[in-house]
Amino acid sequence: MTALHEVAITGRVRRSRYERAEAINTQQATRDLQALTKADVLTAVGQTEGRHYIAGPRFPQNALDTAKRPHRIVDPYAG
Repeated sequence: MTALHEVAITGRVRRSRYERAEAINTQQATRDLQALTKADVLTAVGQTEGRHYIAGPRFPQNALDTAKRPHRIVDPYAG
């Protein structure tokens, strides 16, 4: 879920960032991202060191639309 959230909000995710966010090892992070790529949820861009992942053809469009819509943060203590 962290990888998908990162892509929706920032437009891309790197394996290292996903690995740290989920507190998992490199092998597990690689397997997860490969599975999402194989399922066309993510698309790999670049090679080795510079590789990152962007939304693929099967990434939920409603998640991308929601993430791009401006949100107003309201101070719950104002008033």
